[in-house]
Amino acid sequence: MIETHYFRIPDYFPDFSCKMGACRTACCTGWPVSITLQNYFDLLGLECSPDLRRRLDGGLHMCDRPSPEHYAQFSPRYDGDCPMRMEDGRCSLHAEIGEHVLPDICRLYPRGIRLERGKLECSCAASCEAVLELFLHRKEPITFIEKELKLVPPALEERTARFMSMGKEWEIRQYFIRILQDRTMPLPERILQLGYQMNKVDTIMQSGDEAGLKAILEEENEKMPGAAADLDEEHLQSGLWVMEKLTALLDKRHHSIHDYGEAALSYFGEDDGSMERYLKARGHLEKTFPDWEIFFEHMLVNHMFFVQFPFQDRPESLPQEYTALCAVYMLLRFLTIGWMADKDREEDLIDMCAALFRLIEHTEFDRYAALMLKSVGCASPDDAENIIRL
Repeated sequence: MIETHYFRIPDYFPDFSCKMGACRTACCTGWPVSITLQNYFDLLGLECSPDLRRRLDGGLHMCDRPSPEHYAQFSPRYDGDCPMRMEDGRCSLHAEIGEHVLPDICRLYPRGIRLERGKLECSCAASCEAVLELFLHRKEPITFIEKELKLVPPALEERTARFMSMGKEWEIRQYFIRILQDRTMPLPERILQLGYQMNKVDTIMQSGDEAGLKAILEEENEKMPGAAADLDEEHLQSGLWVMEKLTALLDKRHHSIHDYGEAALSYFGEDDGSMERYLKARGHLEKTFPDWEIFFEHMLVNHMFFVQFPFQDRPESLPQEYTALCAVYMLLRFLTIGWMADKDREEDLIDMCAALFRLIEHTEFDRYAALMLKSVGCASPDDAENIIRL
């Protein structure tokens, strides 16, 4: 009997399907694939062909600091591919034996399963190009539904409660997503509006004001005061400088965005003409992809649901979680403009965004994003606003 469960999912989820060997950048390429203790011993005792056993024994290694969740990993080969990947792009484990023997991460990716107050959630990581291809031409906002799926979840733990959210985590998450989907405002204004509302919710939760929280979730948003239509060249130049420093810092730390970061930094340069080049490239992007704001909205909303924003399982305040989301948007905007300055193919845009979300959703990016912004001179809300308006 096939095991099924009810999940809360984004409405695009039933339309997702893996591209298999047709992926331009396979999910198992370029990074170690970590597996659990249970998955490791399952593979150790697997009955298989001599060729598959050689692949397993040669490619599977213990982690430096093993834990039950990250016990061993498939280390990439010299060419960056997973040692289990065949020439035609398929996984040798899947091809020879079947999906049921795959480690949890390989069986589920890009699907991410979470547990919130007894409710199973499932969505897809934006690091998968097939997911982003579902977003690129979609016009309607992403909504969320409940559906029975034939998915076997791995062992899950409830998220640790770190906020006085009065049992309204899902309502708060939906409320913040609705702000990002309010198309009566340009996307940068929505992000700034989100920060304004998050500060209010943070104050209410700290005071334990249940009636106040209920009111803010049900009432129409109070618009942020003093929002400007644009910034002058001095502020834009300041924001561009911060983004160049942040991109250079990340570029040295994570290989997935290296080529894209180098291309953006090389294009903008450090001389007096960088602002002109930036504005030209921004105009090119917006002309080539006139619905860029909708595409970005979908990626940000999907990310918020995927990581259960802002209730990620760590001791951070709501303002810090907001800063991390701002960093996601800042990098997405800056790298997209720089990489696409001389390009117009959809594939180039998709590949860059997928690479960035490899960094964002599969590392501890959210933990260090605020500190990194501060280290490159973005230490105040005004500094962040300069960059969000870029």
